[in-house]
Amino acid sequence: MQWLIGSEALWFSVPAVAGTMYIVIQMLMGQLGGDLDMDMDGPAVDVDAGDAGGEFKVLSLQTLSAFAMGSGWMGLATLNLTEVGLTGAAVVAVLSGVAVAWFLLFMLKALFKLQSSGNLELTSAVGETGRVHIEVPPVGTGRGRVTVVVQGRQAELSAVQKGVEPIASRTPVRVVDADKTRNVLVVEPEA
Repeated sequence: MQWLIGSEALWFSVPAVAGTMYIVIQMLMGQLGGDLDMDMDGPAVDVDAGDAGGEFKVLSLQTLSAFAMGSGWMGLATLNLTEVGLTGAAVVAVLSGVAVAWFLLFMLKALFKLQSSGNLELTSAVGETGRVHIEVPPVGTGRGRVTVVVQGRQAELSAVQKGVEPIASRTPVRVVDADKTRNVLVVEPEA
């Protein structure tokens, strides 16, 4: 137990345990759906103690706890397993802490890039070509369905036309307009 609570080991074991406990608690709360948001109002004070859905920042509790965890455990291991002494272990600890915090920051930023709203902007389909999936009836008699690439992904959307002849299934079409109020594309057969 001396390796964990010895006089020099405390410089590394305390941040290691504290950082690890914070990350473990945060992971458990995330899995259980917990949230650590807290707002406090006072006479002239407005404090917001966190934003669980906020963007991951460089200096946050997550990166600081990752730094403490990485530097603590690596410093403790270096102190106990090598002959570099307290100064050498501190250098290894700082470098390891920076590496762990950077890795966590890099991974979480990559995860945040995967987020998207999932909303399609119908007007971006104007000018695109597609194919009729369900016959598009003549003007004013109903809607059909077309498959078209919108914002880099294939979507099947409702469509109408301005012509008097129905557009059969599997016919190539071009999107000429988008009616956002009715959530429908206006198409015409491709020439």
